[in-house]
Amino acid sequence: MQKKVIFWAAGANAKRFMTCLREEVLISAFVDNDMLRWGEMFCGLHIIPAEDIPKYEYDYIVVTTPSYNGILNQLTDMRIDEKCIIIPFAPDGREQNRWRDIFHVGELLYYVLEFNMTQMSQIVENAPYEISAMIENGHIKRPVVKSIDETLVKIKNGYSMSRYGDGELNMILNQNYSSFQSADDTLIVRLKEILKSSVSRHIVCLPDIYGDFYNKNEEHKNWFRKHLTGGGRETDYSLFDMNKEYYNAFITRPYKDYIDKCGAKERFLSLRSVWDDRDITIIEGEKTRFGVGNDLISNAKSCERILGPAVNAFDKYSELLKQAKKIDKNRIILIAMGHTATVLAYDLAEEGYQALDIGHLDIEYEWFLRKTDKKIPIEGKYVNEVPLGRLVSGYITDEKYNREIIKVIV
Repeated sequence: MQKKVIFWAAGANAKRFMTCLREEVLISAFVDNDMLRWGEMFCGLHIIPAEDIPKYEYDYIVVTTPSYNGILNQLTDMRIDEKCIIIPFAPDGREQNRWRDIFHVGELLYYVLEFNMTQMSQIVENAPYEISAMIENGHIKRPVVKSIDETLVKIKNGYSMSRYGDGELNMILNQNYSSFQSADDTLIVRLKEILKSSVSRHIVCLPDIYGDFYNKNEEHKNWFRKHLTGGGRETDYSLFDMNKEYYNAFITRPYKDYIDKCGAKERFLSLRSVWDDRDITIIEGEKTRFGVGNDLISNAKSCERILGPAVNAFDKYSELLKQAKKIDKNRIILIAMGHTATVLAYDLAEEGYQALDIGHLDIEYEWFLRKTDKKIPIEGKYVNEVPLGRLVSGYITDEKYNREIIKVIV
C-alpha cells in the first residue's frame, strides 16, 4: 500500500531524507514555520503553513530538523496522533520500527549519525574558545583551588589542613561506595560544615578537578570525569562556598597520577621538609604504618603514634579526639585515617594544633620508590584502594614502630 508523508522543515536535511525514502512513498507537502516561504516551491512541491496540514493526505509527518522540540509541541497542540510523527533526530530508538514503513532505515540512520558526528566535531573544535570566553565573561564559574605549591607554603607557615577527595564528597551526597568508612549522619554533617568553614590558620583542600587535567594520566582523568558527569559537578558546587579560596588536595598524591613524573622526588622532599627536625605525632589506622620501612619521616626529631581502627574509624571519633588533645601543641600532628582525618584535623586546628590530613602520602611514596604506574599492594601496610592491599597482618616486628605507639583505640 502506498504511503504518503509530509516533511516539516524545508531545508538540506529534508532533501537528504528524501533520498532515504522507499520508492513507493509519496511526499504530499513541505511545512515550514517561516511565513516568508509559504507558497514557495521546494523540490517540486509547495511549502505550506502548519495550519494547512489537514488539507493534505498523509500517513506520517516527518520532522527533518534536529531542533524538533518546538515543532513537536505544535503537533501536540494540533492533536496530531503521535503514532503519525517521525523524528529521525530524536534519541528514542524504540520508534525506529515505524520508520521502516517509509524509509530505508540503514541509509537514514547513517545520515543521522554522520550529521551528529559533524555537529559534534564542530562543537569539540570550538569548545576551548567558547569555554575560555565564558570563563572570562563570568558565565562559567568554578571553585578557586590553589596550586600544590601554594598549598605547601600554607603548611610550611603552620596552617592545618583538611582534605576532600571524591570519597568524602560522595559520602556527603549519599553516594558512599567505600568499604573503608561506612556512611554516618554525624560525619556527613561535619564534612558539610568544614567545607564552608573559616577557622584561623586552617585550610580546606579540594581535588583540583574542576578545570583541566594537565599532566594527569588517563586513569585519573576517567575516574574524576565519571564523578563530575551526570550532575556531579553541579552537586559538588552546591556544597562549596564559591567565594572561598580552597587549596589543593592532591598535595598528598604527588606521584602516581602524573604523566611527567620528573618532579615527583622534589614534591616528596618539599613535603618532607615540613617536619624536618620537628616532633611529630601520627594518628593513623592500626595497619597504616605511615613511614615504616622508608625514610619519609626519618628527618623528624621524634615520632609517636596513636592507632585507631583500620576501617570505620569515625566510630571511635570521641576517643580519638580526646586522646589527641593530650598531645603537646609544639608537635606537628599527621593524620592518615580517611574521612575521619578531614574532621579531626579541623577540630584540632580549632584547639590551636597544627594538624595535617596527610592522606595517602606514604603509599604514594612507596609506589614512587618502586617506580610503578599502578596501584599495587604494599606488604605490611593497609592500602584501601587495592583489594589485596586490605589483607594486612595485625602484627609487625619493627621494634622502633612498636616503641612509638603511645595509645591504641580500636
